[in-house]
Amino acid sequence: MLGSILDGIPESFVLGPTVLQGAVSLPLLAGIALSNLPEGIASSSGLKAAGWAPRRVYLMWTAVILVAGVSAAAGYLILDPASGLTGALAQAFAGGALMAMVADELLPEAYEVEGVLTGVLLVAGFAISLLLDAL
Repeated sequence: MLGSILDGIPESFVLGPTVLQGAVSLPLLAGIALSNLPEGIASSSGLKAAGWAPRRVYLMWTAVILVAGVSAAAGYLILDPASGLTGALAQAFAGGALMAMVADELLPEAYEVEGVLTGVLLVAGFAISLLLDAL
């Protein structure tokens, strides 16, 4: 839960200001959703295997969603998209947090399942995110 919150706060904080620019950034939203979905599934299955009650898991994810929502609202109110430094620092932190979570949690688990295809699939996902950014 702590990892998801630490990952979700900067992501959401950066997502909030895109509303000020007139539209939510599709590549950013897709990247956040696509990275958090397998992360949540992997975490939830691990908690289920550890004997956590489903209600407790749902409450945990509800808390993560609420913290992310508050963080997006704070980013909307605090960050000015015209201010390059503040936005760049928040985006750098969000990117670093996302990369750390992927490297520590998802890649080892993906390698166990996919083996050598893990790298190819990672590059394909990155290419798709660049394509979304170009649209």
